[in-house]
Amino acid sequence: MIKTSIAAALALALAAGSAMAEFKDFTVNGELVTKAQQEAVATEVLANSGNPHQAMMDSSIEEQVKDMIIETKVMGRYARQKGLDKDPAVQEQIARATDMILMQQAVNKFLKENPVKEETIKAEYDKEAQRWGDTEVRVRHILVKTEAEAKDLIDQINKGASFAKLAAEKTLDEGSKDVGGILDWQSPSVYTGGLSTAIAGLKKGEMSKTPVQSPAGYHVIKVEDTRKAQLFPKYEDRKMELRHVLMQRHVKAFIHEQVLGADIKDAK
Repeated sequence: MIKTSIAAALALALAAGSAMAEFKDFTVNGELVTKAQQEAVATEVLANSGNPHQAMMDSSIEEQVKDMIIETKVMGRYARQKGLDKDPAVQEQIARATDMILMQQAVNKFLKENPVKEETIKAEYDKEAQRWGDTEVRVRHILVKTEAEAKDLIDQINKGASFAKLAAEKTLDEGSKDVGGILDWQSPSVYTGGLSTAIAGLKKGEMSKTPVQSPAGYHVIKVEDTRKAQLFPKYEDRKMELRHVLMQRHVKAFIHEQVLGADIKDAK
């Protein structure tokens, strides 16, 4: 997916006559290397660079691609002259590489024929927005190892002890220890275990009557404040990432379907 967008950008740069590229046909030991072949290699180079769009505008990419192809062609010829292409281990590697290339091409063809539609992305966004909810909370909590410890802390707070002071002294959460157990604004949905349900069930100023268990231990929680949701991203800011997620999901299902139809048996 990323490579496709880079290839499109590369084509635009070439068409615009940018400083980046004026690939020309050349030969290596009599073997023709076409402009199109160089552009394909350039796409791969850019896809693997740290900053592909900046790299695309670098005029040195032309020489880098040419050098890379020359080295590959020369060393490939040398290896064949030495008979390395006849080595069973090498042939096995080539077969694996071929299968991987064919798999990628099959996936690319599938995505081209089954693009993720705008309405599908919007529907997924709406689901995420619904899960996030329309309210965000600012929570104070104390994390301890055992339920008994948490019950004791609830009892102390109910008798007038300072929640913030106990959090600073007792919590196992180093990230909130120095701020009296405060967890900054979030949707209740982001919390794990029973925390999400427990937090969503509390009103502003309320503390949990019983300890709340999570994978990390037992929590005493209090909702310090609530507000209308502000953190959930706008659709346009989330759209491209969601498209990528949905494409991955579709590809996974497509591959799984092919695997289910395969004849797989233990070798005798």
